[in-house]
Amino acid sequence: MSNKLAAFGLSALMLYFAFHAFAGETGLGTWSDMQRDLAEKQAELDALETEIALLERDIQRLTPGTVDPDFIEALAREKLAYVYPNELILLADDREAMQ
Repeated sequence: MSNKLAAFGLSALMLYFAFHAFAGETGLGTWSDMQRDLAEKQAELDALETEIALLERDIQRLTPGTVDPDFIEALAREKLAYVYPNELILLADDREAMQ
């Protein structure tokens, strides 16, 4: 009787630890979810670092003493819709622009 009780207790203990190894708070299921989240966050971090590098390059191009006149003109055209008086503006229909 004592051997059966010890075997049952040992089996129950093994099942408890096996369950928590796979389905517990820090089990394999949670670990794979955390790995996927980590990959998503790493991709987001890479995109943000790329954006930061582009913004730093733009800041360098606008720093006094190293101002890039072509960049200033491109910003004025893009942000302020600046055009020269003698320029010809062609407007495209949205359907044509999408093709």
